Amino acid sequence: MNQQLGDTKDKPGSAQPPHYAFGHWHFNADSGDVTDGEKTTRLEPRVSRLLAYFLSHQDRLITRDELMAAVWENRIVSDDAINRSVSILRQTLSPDDKSAYIETVIRKGYVAHFPAATAAEPDLESKPGRRGFPLLAAIAVLAGLLAIAVYVATGTDDDSSPVVAQTSIAEPPMVAVLPFTTASPTRDSAFFADGVHDDLLTQLSKLDSVRVISSTSMRAYRDVSRNLREIGEELGADIILEGSVQAAAGQIRINAQLIDARTDEHLWAETYDRPLTTESLFAVQSEIALAITDALDTTLSRENSRQLAILPTDNMAAYRAYHEAVQLRHASGANLSRPVYLQALERAVELDPNFSRAWAELVSTLAYLNFSGNNPQMTLRAEQALQHLQAIAPGSSDHLIGQAAYVYYALRDYDQAHTLIYQALELAPSDVNAIQLKSWIERRQGDFSASVDSQYQARRLDPRNPALNDALLMRLFFSHRYDEAWAEAQNSPGETYTSGYLLALQRFRENRDFVQLLESTRQLCRFSEEPDCGWGVYIANRDYPLALAALEPANNRAGTRTDTQRLSQAGRRRIFTLWLMQDDTLLSERLPQRQSQLALQEVLSQYRSEDDLINAALLAGVAGNTADAEALIERWERQTPADWAERMAYRHEVCRMLGMMAATESAVSCLRKGFAEPSWVMPFWEPYLPFYDAIREQQAFIDMLQEID
Repeated sequence: MNQQLGDTKDKPGSAQPPHYAFGHWHFNADSGDVTDGEKTTRLEPRVSRLLAYFLSHQDRLITRDELMAAVWENRIVSDDAINRSVSILRQTLSPDDKSAYIETVIRKGYVAHFPAATAAEPDLESKPGRRGFPLLAAIAVLAGLLAIAVYVATGTDDDSSPVVAQTSIAEPPMVAVLPFTTASPTRDSAFFADGVHDDLLTQLSKLDSVRVISSTSMRAYRDVSRNLREIGEELGADIILEGSVQAAAGQIRINAQLIDARTDEHLWAETYDRPLTTESLFAVQSEIALAITDALDTTLSRENSRQLAILPTDNMAAYRAYHEAVQLRHASGANLSRPVYLQALERAVELDPNFSRAWAELVSTLAYLNFSGNNPQMTLRAEQALQHLQAIAPGSSDHLIGQAAYVYYALRDYDQAHTLIYQALELAPSDVNAIQLKSWIERRQGDFSASVDSQYQARRLDPRNPALNDALLMRLFFSHRYDEAWAEAQNSPGETYTSGYLLALQRFRENRDFVQLLESTRQLCRFSEEPDCGWGVYIANRDYPLALAALEPANNRAGTRTDTQRLSQAGRRRIFTLWLMQDDTLLSERLPQRQSQLALQEVLSQYRSEDDLINAALLAGVAGNTADAEALIERWERQTPADWAERMAYRHEVCRMLGMMAATESAVSCLRKGFAEPSWVMPFWEPYLPFYDAIREQQAFIDMLQEID
């Protein structure tokens, strides 16, 4: 007979129970961990919430609308987002029988049915005989006592619900590894200090029992004298590892000590004197990782133990080449297009063909460099590198991450890429780059809620990274979660153009003061590297000459090509500006000659991407071919499968074209879609721009404004 702590089934406002048991599975709704006693999988937050909802609402029809309201909080998501989340649950819980627990009712929804628990409750106790981490142990004990108290108080026995455990698994402790220092003046000491630091972070990122702050955030603390409690508070870290490296005469000394970030208590310290070989370096890193788990009283899984025993490379020259590439990536702000970076990676794999970590980075880089499709040779090289990686390390996190990057960038199979990166994160749960890739994939799948969740997860592991924080702000803004975005912008780790601009928009929404917005934008643009900084605000202020001037840096940087194949964003903005100015002379210089020479069907056969369709529609609209432009836009709307990142990025431009063409019905429909879908179509901004002046007095447009006001 199934039991549940508390009677929360179908009661409005009741909290989900923390822990379920069904069949041979145990599921912790707080952490998202689902385990069969041998393997534990951490579900992404939205999927975890979906499973909890299915478990609490069994044996009845659950419609998609109900799931959108309860799990996606009434946010607009595509059907693909729900399908993907259900697919993850089926693949995790019942890969051999996809309908065992969750049955699809065609065109209606789902029915969930979970059996009673058949296995004993897994042992959630810590290993005996080890020194524990006081706060974490206290949390676990309190959680257990609280659960028992709830059970005694309610005395509920509901035979229609799964068993709920009396304890809940605490979040893994967060480890911050400060950059290793060196007192030695030799370049080798500095090089190996950086190398050991990066390698140790990589090792720790693969452990289930801890989470580790990313190197990007940690590098901000290089040569910084600050109280460790303050550092721990800034990073959200429970413990801090600090150390030093000295290398000379073929020997290396590594000092390391582990400190409780809340109490300054020293938990562990060790000094390692070893020969300067890769075997020694990786052995010391594994010993440090083991010491951390021992000090925290956590257990290593068999997979984690196997990972720590792997020697990534026994070739010191390959090790040096790989870390030269890593340090180049850090120094360039992750600019992967630098030839010297790619050359260093290729040198590393040439020196050691079995160096899977270097191969994975090489595959990801080569695939990324041809995301635009302009360099097929890069994709061919990526495919060859991936084949080699699969041969030397099949099923490893390196292989899965490399394969996910290839499938995402080269094949653009986003569903398969998501499956692969999800599997990779089971093996490397603190890999921030993998989590970010997961967020990008989810964005293109149209699951912006999951994408936001992934960005939050990434920021938790990289809290001092301004670029990552900006990405989170933009995801929130695209999703029309404006208040949340503004709250996050106010707490950004550093002032950036993105956070400043979003806060300026917040003030504008409150006071509709264009003068203040214009001044804020001018201040931001003085410190911004944005090539067309301020263009949108100048357009809103109807200062078209200044808008054109703002585009010049972008035009000079990338060049403005006005053929239908590759018209840059700056090029489109220039055409929009000239169109608003009604400057036929300048427009005639910018429009491609072949637009009026080719029949529409001949041109359509050349369009390969959403970018091509948008460019062609703009050129047709400017030339006065409204019917052709609307036909191209309609084709863009109907494209399947939809690339939701592209759809989000272009929606506002499409609406602006339709407004400029005085296509009232289509423009209003486009704006409404923009309000509902993730997009740049902001209800407090977009309709008031001059692109819609031609339809501003039309009743349909007036009605829409009254609705959003």
